[in-house]
Amino acid sequence: MPTQDAHAIRLAGKTVKKALYSTKVPLSAIREHYDEIFGTVFLPNNVDRTEVEIGSLIADYLVPELAIGKRTILYAHGGGFISGSRKAARNLCASLAHESAARLLLPEYRLAPEHPFPAALEDLYASYVWLIHQGLAPGDIVLAGNGAGANLALALVQFLAERGMSSPLAVVALSPWMDLSLEDASAAARRPNDPINTVEALSAKARLYTFEANLKNPLVSPIHANYTAFPNLYVQCGSEEILLDDAKRLAARAESEGGDVTLDVEDGMWHGFQAFDRLTPRARIAVARVGSWIRAGARSAPR
Repeated sequence: MPTQDAHAIRLAGKTVKKALYSTKVPLSAIREHYDEIFGTVFLPNNVDRTEVEIGSLIADYLVPELAIGKRTILYAHGGGFISGSRKAARNLCASLAHESAARLLLPEYRLAPEHPFPAALEDLYASYVWLIHQGLAPGDIVLAGNGAGANLALALVQFLAERGMSSPLAVVALSPWMDLSLEDASAAARRPNDPINTVEALSAKARLYTFEANLKNPLVSPIHANYTAFPNLYVQCGSEEILLDDAKRLAARAESEGGDVTLDVEDGMWHGFQAFDRLTPRARIAVARVGSWIRAGARSAPR
């Protein structure tokens, strides 16, 4: 990896850590700082943005210059369930919409601890139903998300199955947080290499999202979910993430149950690197790979 990329993202990581959960910092300040770090005023690639109402929710509806057919991405932003917003996710989502030649719906789902589990999942479900009511078939929809948002996207597939509803075409999980119990020893072992996340911060966020006895609920920690007949799956992360093994376990689990899975690990990168396109071209290139996969029908290349 180019040295300047590593150095730039490590410096950014030190700034991002200010937006991690701490009992010493008001949650409102953490959320504001998170939006300042990731937020953008102007969207790239001439992507058009409008606001739509989904019940009591507000969502961004992003439309790229070239949108193929009805294909639409339903995107759940990251932020560890306690922070993150449309503002913080717009730049990444606009790039994903452009590269995928697909429309994108980005809902402002409710955050913990004011709205603990299952509020965020219910909001994502309402957004999915809204898309169906707009005339889309499940096969027109791709679920996607980063970090906690990837968790929600994966949990939504099971949530839909429990209600007898059809699954979407595919799921894109960027730097997914799959196991909120953080029982994987590699998380602690990898701690010095990840400038974005710490085990302590993740653990605190998990317990703000839900109570400890609920952490192995498949709708909370999708690593425990059923992946039989799961939609096609693209998993992307950095090699230096605390959550690297969450991504690998997810890919292995889905593939072992017969799924079409693409695992894409970017060497030398950390959690959420796809959002740092102002610091490294590798972020844009990684998003472009996801976009190519979606444009190709969300199927892995023949081996």
